[in-house]
Amino acid sequence: MIPVALGIGEGAGFRAPLGRAVIGGVITSTVLTLVVIPTFYEIMDEWREWVLGKFGMTPKGTGEHRTVGGVTSVPEGAMSSARSLSAPPLR
Repeated sequence: MIPVALGIGEGAGFRAPLGRAVIGGVITSTVLTLVVIPTFYEIMDEWREWVLGKFGMTPKGTGEHRTVGGVTSVPEGAMSSARSLSAPPLR
C-alpha cells in the first residue's frame, strides 16, 4: 500500500487516499489490539479485585493458585491429577 499511498504512477491522485486510509486502519487496529485492549482488561481486572477485596470476597477461579510476577503457581499434586485426566499413550 505504500506505493499507492505515495501516489506514484498513473491515476495516483485517485488511489492515494485509499492507500493512506488502509495504512492508517492497519496501524490503528494493531495499536488497539496489542496495547489498548489488554491495558483496558488489566485495569478492569485490578478494579474488580479491589471491589471484591472491599467486600471481603475473593475472585472466582483463584482457588489456591497464586500469581507472582505474571507466573501462576499451582499447588503440589495438582499437575499429577491433571496428567491422569489425559489420554493414555498410543501403542
